[in-house]
Amino acid sequence: MEQFLLVFRGPPAGASDATPHDGNRWHAWFQQLGAALVDRGKLCSGSVEIKTRLTGPNISADTLHGYSVIAAADFNEAVRLATDCPVFDEEGWVEVAHIEVPTGETDVR
Repeated sequence: MEQFLLVFRGPPAGASDATPHDGNRWHAWFQQLGAALVDRGKLCSGSVEIKTRLTGPNISADTLHGYSVIAAADFNEAVRLATDCPVFDEEGWVEVAHIEVPTGETDVR
């Protein structure tokens, strides 16, 4: 099995178009993933993108809502698993990225 990073993004909390977060739906989705869920990750509140030097307040049109790591046979399966994510009910979306796991290297934490 390969590992994939799911990055949850959407409108900032409190934005007029933001749908309230439903913790019960997220919990149910994590349960539905079962053994495919490698790391539940964390949900976030508030973020800022830093692409270049900031010259003043910069509020992004979307923000990071959180991340999880899943295991799947391939990219297509990872995308299929992500399609039931509750972030879509919160006017958000999911980025799916394959995680390259280096072989023979130790954890550098």
